[in-house]
Amino acid sequence: MSDEEEIEVEYEGTLSREDIATHLETFAENLRESGDFDIEIGDNTVSIAPPDSLEFEVELEDEPEDGGVERSIEFELEWMRTDEEDPLPDSKEFED
Repeated sequence: MSDEEEIEVEYEGTLSREDIATHLETFAENLRESGDFDIEIGDNTVSIAPPDSLEFEVELEDEPEDGGVERSIEFELEWMRTDEEDPLPDSKEFED
């Protein structure tokens, strides 16, 4: 697998607001610490090491669909992977 190929590990499922908040709080606590940490994506765990400063994007979108409009919000953090971080495994998607 070359560095020019995009690799994604993605999860999509339905969770309660409480469960989502718990995931976000755990991520925020880990992000506040320096160094690497594990993030759970579906049934998989991936180790990441974000730097002290990274690009942050928030997107709110309304997308027309049959029977209504789907609203979504996405939080995205971007940084250049360092030599200390392992490459991601082959692309995977997980759904509940």
